[in-house]
Amino acid sequence: MTATPDVRARRPQQHERLMLELQQEAKFPAFRDILLFAAAVGFTQGRRVPFTAVAGDPIRYDTLVGPSFADTLVSMIAANEVGDDPEIMDDARLQERVTIFEEYANGGLEHIQEIVNTRKQPAATVAIELVTSALTDDRRHTEIAVEDLLGGVTW
Repeated sequence: MTATPDVRARRPQQHERLMLELQQEAKFPAFRDILLFAAAVGFTQGRRVPFTAVAGDPIRYDTLVGPSFADTLVSMIAANEVGDDPEIMDDARLQERVTIFEEYANGGLEHIQEIVNTRKQPAATVAIELVTSALTDDRRHTEIAVEDLLGGVTW
């Protein structure tokens, strides 16, 4: 059995106030939960934003992926970002996957902060609206002809 390297997820300093507000007002139980939510938002919005200033102690990877879906979320974001490189899923590249995750979390926090600023709403209200919007995705499915689907297939 191989041990997980000491990989940790960082929190962006520029969004520390927003993260505290989300924890206190939106009742996110821990910073890891905020980062998971923010990474999903960032990925959905296509916002990957690097950062250098770090707040607080980084979160141990084992703690970050405590919820059963979290490891899958981190891995799937990385796999989608580096779609032409299946080696991204290798254990040796865990730190790279976490960096991609951190940058999408930063982008998600940036998106949330922009909504808070422009709508003048509390972060808790914005979080609820983002979840509600994701759950009630009303994009219309368009019908596609079978011929269009099979257009590039040769038999």
